[in-house]
Amino acid sequence: MIQLKNLNYRIKQQYILKNINLNIESNEVIGIVGESGSGKTTLMQIILGLIHPTDGTYTSDKYRILPIFQHAYDSFNPKFKMKQSIAEAIKYQQQVDESQIYKRLSMLMEHMQLDEQMLNKYPEALSGGQLQRFNTIRTMMLEPDIIIGDEMTASLDVIAEQRMIHVLREYYTKTADSHKGLILISHDIAFLNQIVERMIVMKNGEIVDDFHIQDLFAQQRHAYTKALLSIY
Repeated sequence: MIQLKNLNYRIKQQYILKNINLNIESNEVIGIVGESGSGKTTLMQIILGLIHPTDGTYTSDKYRILPIFQHAYDSFNPKFKMKQSIAEAIKYQQQVDESQIYKRLSMLMEHMQLDEQMLNKYPEALSGGQLQRFNTIRTMMLEPDIIIGDEMTASLDVIAEQRMIHVLREYYTKTADSHKGLILISHDIAFLNQIVERMIVMKNGEIVDDFHIQDLFAQQRHAYTKALLSIY
């Protein structure tokens, strides 16, 4: 379990996260939604261990948690061809069967409709959407215990987004017995509603709503959640 208790994060006197209390099981598919500046990305950085809370506690079991960041171009070395970047990721994984990983890579590229010739190209030769699909593939082929995706469909068109949803859903449903989990961060409730089981709503650094997706339109939803729903 991932547990955040009475957690705060501030820069100087400005609170970015305030009084966060949250439990996440390793096999949940969770959406974290809120406007820009609501604290979503900061929360992700704490869960990944990239930053530490100012106050409160963050604890987790020994999960292997890997991210899929929004800005795919920044995730690849511009001097490496795509196949080099993929190989670099594999090199740092211990006790892995490389043949199985490359088999998984080929399957994921097919599902994402990426030609294998693209592996011989440099990042600058690919579109933002293609890079984001490679960014997603590079994380998924390593099969971490939990994937955290931050606005990972922002650069995708509608068709590519639907492919991404299909691949993410396949990843979770086929590995549910192994307790794989997904945490998807987005401002887009419509995207999250297609895949997540639980929704966490953030506003101004606080969690204002936390519910099962079946209760998305329930009367007891927070006013801010209802405001977000009215946009879509």
